[in-house]
Order: sequence, then structure tokens, then C-alpha cells
Amino acid sequence: MASTAFKVQNIFSAASRERCLKNFKNIRVPTISKSNIDLKSLPTAAVLVPLCSIDSYSSLLYTVRSSNLKSHSGQISFPGGKTDKGETPIETALRETEEEIGLHRENVEVWGYGPSFPGRNNQIMITPVIGSIMDLKEEHLNININEVSVVFAVSLETLCNPKNQFYTQFQNGYILPVFMANGYKIWGLTAIITHVFLTTLLPKDVYSNDWSSKKIKLDKKILPMTN
Repeated sequence: MASTAFKVQNIFSAASRERCLKNFKNIRVPTISKSNIDLKSLPTAAVLVPLCSIDSYSSLLYTVRSSNLKSHSGQISFPGGKTDKGETPIETALRETEEEIGLHRENVEVWGYGPSFPGRNNQIMITPVIGSIMDLKEEHLNININEVSVVFAVSLETLCNPKNQFYTQFQNGYILPVFMANGYKIWGLTAIITHVFLTTLLPKDVYSNDWSSKKIKLDKKILPMTN
């Protein structure tokens, strides 16, 4: 049985939701280093951060991108994609989630969304939308195999376990979070959003992963950059 901090009634409570959104909107987003980039001119996208209750466990839902895709194939991600003209981030996240994994928007209770994060190579701005799904069942999903090969859930308790927390060191010296769970390596922007979400949702004595202050040195906790 999950500890009290991870119980569904606590994680999905109105107080938890309010605290999460307040913290999420105030989060510091990594800045784009290239000063000549006009952020407003970049294309936009949105992803759903699906907070689920599965068999009395509070979990996050992830996808493995299909090997058929031209970009980022085989990587771990949240369901989502590029914004269509006139769409809000919420509309994009719900539409893409429905298209990718068949989870109907009626089953998602949208909490809200925070600031946008720069995607890979600073070529797109991605907005994470938080949504909760109570009592998620396998029959609620209908995977589009052209876009997604696998859908899997990871309990919050697993993500908060220091034994499952690692780091990636890039050539420019940046160190970013990595989570290992269910045999999968969650890294890149998906890991950053996971880290931000856990930080805003949970108190420090439940989730503490101070990867940003790590010194640049190799140790057994640092994983290679490649997938």
C-alpha cells in the first residue's frame, strides 16, 4: 500500500490541485541562450501530464513513440503534439491525447497549465497541461500504433524514490534529470516536466531531487545522453 503522501485522496484533493497550479505557474523555465530568437515567432505545442489513479496508486502516464515516426522515435514522452491554428494549449493537449492513445477528453479533468518550455534545439515552445484521470482502466485506451508503440504508468512513489533518479551530463556542462522506471529511461524535456510537476505537487520531504545543483563530475548516478 502506498504511503499516506501518495494516497489518491490526498494527491487528487482540491488543496493539492490548488497548491500544484500555484507553484506550477511560478516555476522558472530554462531560458533560451540564443538572444536573436523571437519566442513569439516559434511554433507551439502542448503535452498532457496525465495524473492517473490506477488500482489505488497515484501515477503518471507515459508513451513510447512509435519507431515509424521520423523524429524522436522510440523516445519516452507525454501525449501531445503541435498546436493547430486557433487552438488553446488545453485543446491541443486533449486532442493529441485522444488521437495518440484514445483517451477521451471527457475522462480528463483539466487542472490547468503553466509556462511554456523550449523544446529540443530551441525550435518550438511546449506547454504542459496538467489533467487528472480517476480509475484509469486499460479499456479507456485505444493506442494509435502509427504514433505510439507502448503506454505505461509509473507510480509517483516510484518516481520519488532516489534509487530511480539519475542525471544526464551534456557536452556543454548541463546536467538534467533522468528517471528509471519499469525498464524505461525517462529523460529530456519529459524528465524536466516530470521533475517540475513533482516539485510543484509534493512537499520537499516527499520529493527532493536537486539535480540542478550537481557539480560537473562523473559518477555512477550520471547516465549517458543517448537513449
